[in-house]
This record gives sequence, structure tokens and C-alpha cells, in this order.
Amino acid sequence: MKIFIVDQQCIAIEGVANVLRKNGWGNIAGFANNVAEAVLWLQQNETDLIITETRFSDGSVCELIKYVKEKLQQTKILILSGENSVRKVNELFRQGISGFIDKHNNCQEILHAIACIQKGEVYMGEDLRRRILERFSYSSNDAEPKDVATILGRLTNREIQIIQLICDGHNSKVISEKLFISFNTVETHRKNIFQKLNIKNSLGLLRLAIQYDLI
Repeated sequence: MKIFIVDQQCIAIEGVANVLRKNGWGNIAGFANNVAEAVLWLQQNETDLIITETRFSDGSVCELIKYVKEKLQQTKILILSGENSVRKVNELFRQGISGFIDKHNNCQEILHAIACIQKGEVYMGEDLRRRILERFSYSSNDAEPKDVATILGRLTNREIQIIQLICDGHNSKVISEKLFISFNTVETHRKNIFQKLNIKNSLGLLRLAIQYDLI
């Protein structure tokens, strides 16, 4: 797997690269310090995975994500950032990233995320999942918060991503195209989500997602 690293700080790039090399992920294809450099490099080179921060002096990571999704649809994006509000991360997943990790987490989580993404999975850092579930657990609008948190805790990262896309109004065909998975796979995820959350349709899902600030 070819890996391309983007960060404003050279020391951060070198740190990530060293971790990868020491753990068998030595195929570092290149580096960039801002969005413009990253796009220019991607126009001339190929990579399987981009590991990137979110903030840059010349723009937002959203511009990089948009370029990748339009021009390099098979390339995956892993965000490694300290900017980790639940709402912000949810938005990044809707835009099409494959994983998110708090940059203060340990190195092993980076390796685990890459392994998951290589298998076609979506990775959400454990700290982020915990904070999402805390919102569910302590919502004053819920009569049985512990039960809801337990149920939502069974959702996979891919199911959470599909919930967000359903609530954005996308049908299964569009979701399958955005996530590069089959229509039948999306339908199976949709069925499992409805069963786990004990809801009957997309309207019920939207109400639940709004109630617990998942979108």
C-alpha cells in the first residue's frame, strides 16, 4: 500500500513516517505541507492512502477531500487531527473519508486504522466512539439513556457512516456509489440499522439522529 502524508509540520510528517516504517508500512510515496502541494503531487503521482491533518494555511482539508473524491476515487483518506469535535468529524465522514484518529492517541491506533482501511472498512477512533456514546447516554431528551447507548454502541463505523448519508437524503444507489460498495451491501446495512435501532423507516432514523446529534 502506497501512503502519502500531508501535514503543515515537517516533524509531524517524519514522526508518522517513522512509525509506519518501523511497523512494516515502509512504502511512503511522498509528503506535502499544504493543500496546494498535495494536489500538485497527486496530479503527478499515485497513492492508495492519504494520511492528513485538517487545518492548513492555504485552505481546508475539505478541498483536498473534494479533489480526491472527484479525481482519485479509489484513494482512501485517513484524518489524523487534534480537531475532533463530534459534529466536525461527522461532517468529514459524510464527505467521504475512510478513517479518523485523534493525533494525540497512541501509535498502535494509527496502525490499526490503516489495516482496517486496507480491508475496505471504515475506522473511527475509540475515543471518538466513546464521546458519541456519552452524548447518547446523557441526553436529557431520552427516557432510557442507558438502553439507547447500549443499542447504539452495537453500530459499526460503516453503519454510522451510512446513517449520516441516509439522513442527508441519499438513497441506497447513491450511497453505494459514494462508498464504493454494492447496492445489496447498502441494503443489508440499512436493514441491520433499522433492526438494531428498532425503527421502521428513514423518517424514524432521521428523528433519532437529530435527537442524539449524530448529524
